[in-house]
Amino acid sequence: MIDLTGSVALIPGASGGMGREVARLFAEQGADVALGYYSREGEARAAFDYAKSLGRRARLDRVDTSTLDGVTSWVDSVTKEFGRIDILASCVGAHLPEGFSLFTKQDPTTWRGIIDAQMMSFIYLSRAVLPQMVERKAGRLLSIGSDSGKVGESGVAVATAGHGGLIAFAKAISLEVGRFGITANIVCPGPTEGPTLDNLRNQGTTGSKIVEELTKRVPMKRLGTSRDIAAMMVFLASKEAGYVTGQALSVSGGLVMN
Repeated sequence: MIDLTGSVALIPGASGGMGREVARLFAEQGADVALGYYSREGEARAAFDYAKSLGRRARLDRVDTSTLDGVTSWVDSVTKEFGRIDILASCVGAHLPEGFSLFTKQDPTTWRGIIDAQMMSFIYLSRAVLPQMVERKAGRLLSIGSDSGKVGESGVAVATAGHGGLIAFAKAISLEVGRFGITANIVCPGPTEGPTLDNLRNQGTTGSKIVEELTKRVPMKRLGTSRDIAAMMVFLASKEAGYVTGQALSVSGGLVMN
């Protein structure tokens, strides 16, 4: 059984479906949690209330992770209250205002925000937490990414570029900080139940068929769940995963195997 008792986990993006489940599972495994959200406070607060009900130290803040100043201020405040940050478990993701669409049909004004969310947020967060981790010679850098960053995905070209950069950054930073006992890994979900697939289903017969075909392509013949993703995040945060670093691990039921 994984035991994170006494650890402090910083979890931005805690208002999303995966983020809420990550926050819940970290708290269940004993970690104190500092949760961040940008929108949908109610969803993030539900995870905060759950952590408090388990007797964990918890705090909830609205934070803009797309700016280094905003991230640094948040990390400094959390560190002052909790004493340290042992784990960065970023669940920040981009809102795709146009959904899935061909690159040449996309609005270029949306691209910067997508890249900021998919890649720059984790870079800023890592920069803010690493000095204290290096000083203690221990720490975990984790982010939810996407298999699209490894194999590509049509209809979300810019978001895919962000995921690819996220993976490359984690590999590079793992080389720099490994000697300090710090690991850096990306968790890459495959097709996972949640708002994106629900939106596809709501597009009528075509959308439902796409989801059906996705399920058929998965060797395990089911879609993933937020709990599947959270379980991998918790494992990578544990001492049992202390020799795993620089990896982009697929949680896809075998759909992606590289």
